[in-house]
Amino acid sequence: MAQTATDVQLSLAYHPAQATIFDHPAKVKIIVKGRRFGLTRGYANHSCEKMLEGLSPILWVDTVNSNIDRYVERYFYPVLRRLPSQYWSWRQQKKELTIFDSKLDFRSADQPERIEGFSYRLILLNEAGIILNDRYLWENAIRPMTIDFNPDVLIGGTPKGKNLFHELATKAQDRQDPKYKDWQYFHFTSYDNPFIPKQDIDALAADLPDVVRRQEIFGEFLDDASSVFRNVDKAIGAVRSGSVDGRQYFMGVDLAKHVDFTVIDVLDDTGQQVHFNRLNQLDWPYQKRLIMETAKQYQARVCMDSTGIGDPIFDDLRGVGLDIVGYKFTSESKKKLIESLMLAFEGEKIKLLDEQVQTNELKQFGYEITSSGVKYNAPEGHHDDCVIGLALANWARINAGARHFHFI
Repeated sequence: MAQTATDVQLSLAYHPAQATIFDHPAKVKIIVKGRRFGLTRGYANHSCEKMLEGLSPILWVDTVNSNIDRYVERYFYPVLRRLPSQYWSWRQQKKELTIFDSKLDFRSADQPERIEGFSYRLILLNEAGIILNDRYLWENAIRPMTIDFNPDVLIGGTPKGKNLFHELATKAQDRQDPKYKDWQYFHFTSYDNPFIPKQDIDALAADLPDVVRRQEIFGEFLDDASSVFRNVDKAIGAVRSGSVDGRQYFMGVDLAKHVDFTVIDVLDDTGQQVHFNRLNQLDWPYQKRLIMETAKQYQARVCMDSTGIGDPIFDDLRGVGLDIVGYKFTSESKKKLIESLMLAFEGEKIKLLDEQVQTNELKQFGYEITSSGVKYNAPEGHHDDCVIGLALANWARINAGARHFHFI
């Protein structure tokens, strides 16, 4: 006789905090948590259990397809390989997992309109703090799916500011509104994962800026915390100007690499941005001449990215007599550079020109938590040249007395 899903017994372990989520009878569960709590692994185990019980179809929505592939490899394969190979299949191109007759569709949130038109019996939204920046995903794609089968919906992730995820979490906590009587709110920190030593989390938390620690470790919803830099709009108000007697000026230069942009920023000694220039696809002699002319116009001290292609250009500019220092980028030096700029924004010690491309980059600039700590980067497919140029100018300003910087 052929084996069926009901004949298969798999022991899938949950830690106690995970178990409180998946054992709860609520139809809609809002799970707010710190990094490395173990929600993605819990989602994977829960999905496998439900598929073995015959539940189908299931929808899993995540950030991008590359993450989905990694999750299947890291969290699903260890479970699936305990089953006879003929009873399951993973169609990577279609992002479709099958166990016996049950199907799980994985979809990325970057094109929510492609999710519409289907019905599911279980819906899992992962990284909700990120994917629910797009209200369309929930309001137009996901919420209408709940009409046909009245599915369980799990919405979980680490906060990224007070976006739609925060709104849904607030609704789930409203015990008086009958519309949300079947909703349940859960909140966990990174410390609620018993499989990670507390001292490891302590070490990571101690190395993070306060806003990052509160959001990423403790799962707090914070105002203006979806990006690295706070108070960006409030900082706009500087006026472009030439040099003024009695002022000192500091210039940051981030050189173009491949399709990136060269950015030249000038701050005065009060933190006012007085000059901004962004250019690309120009030859090196022209760029060097522009850097020299701008530096001489403001009699500015220049801090320039001297990593890779920047090294010989830095040498050329120093050779013609510019007051210039180089900044060598490593993972640690970039972290210190960005966190110095974060402090300038938080302390309202910087004023920006109203340059939309710069404003957008500052607001989009983000971070990720890795096993080695926090890493700052622009989102995939976006530039960070304006951020780095401004950060270099700010670094030169706050280290005005130094003849050399630590990361040369």
